[in-house]
Formats: sequence, C-alpha cells, structure tokens
Amino acid sequence: MKALIGVIILVVVVGGIYFLTTSSPEAPDAMENKDDAIMDDDAMNDDGAMMEDDDAMMEGGEKKVFDVTGRNFAFSMSEIKVKKGDTVVINFSSTSGFHDWSIDEFGVATKQVAVDDGTTSIEFVADKTGTFEYYCSVGAHRAQGMIGNLVVE
Repeated sequence: MKALIGVIILVVVVGGIYFLTTSSPEAPDAMENKDDAIMDDDAMNDDGAMMEDDDAMMEGGEKKVFDVTGRNFAFSMSEIKVKKGDTVVINFSSTSGFHDWSIDEFGVATKQVAVDDGTTSIEFVADKTGTFEYYCSVGAHRAQGMIGNLVVE
C-alpha cells in the first residue's frame, strides 16, 4: 500500500515538474499576445471595428458620405473623389432594376437592392491611393457599363 502511495506521489511530482517546464516558455508569449489584444478606444471606429490602417489614423481623414443610385446599367455618379485616410460611406439605392455597389480593392459591397428595398449602406477607410473601379455585380451589369471610379488622392 505504501509503495502505491509512493508511486502516485512520484507521478504527481514528475507530472507537475513536466507541466511547469513545458508551459513556462509559452507563458511569456501568451502574455505578450494578451497585451497585444488590449486596444485603446482610439484604435476602434464608431461601430467597434478595428481601424484598417495606422496611416489612415495618422492622416486624420474625414468622413465622406455619398448618396449613389443605380438604374439599369448606370450609376448616378461615375466618379467619386476622396483623400487617403477618409472614411467613405456609400448610401446606395436603386431607381430601376436590381443592383449593388462593389469595389474589390477595399473588399466591400452593398446588399443587392431593388426599387422597393430602400437604401443600403457600407462604410470603409480609403487607405490606399489610386483609381479603383466600382461596379454592379448583378448578372452582366458590369460588362454592360454599370461602372464608375473611386479616386483616392
């Protein structure tokens, strides 16, 4: 009986030492990751999402709101101009047909809407400069000329 208790104590001690020595190197990394996960409220936008880019935060961009409508094979605006770091809000509705507003380089698209569906909105940070094509992704609408350009200066 004493031999069994001795073996149990030995297993517990050896297991404890093993656990402590194998988890110790990971503990500092885990703490570093935990610290990295703690963010200021300044690093979050109004809806609680992380800001996309530190450069955008530093540039102090403005919020730019655009009301865009889609009709069969055209947008109400063929060009939208903003500055790098601006937060872009697209309020999109349809005046005829079934459409959306998409831009691949920023990974955003509105919901697809018809005339009776009201307005849908998206918001993103224009965190890179250039000219980017936006388009309607419904059917062959893009190929039929339902495109425009977002110019980020």
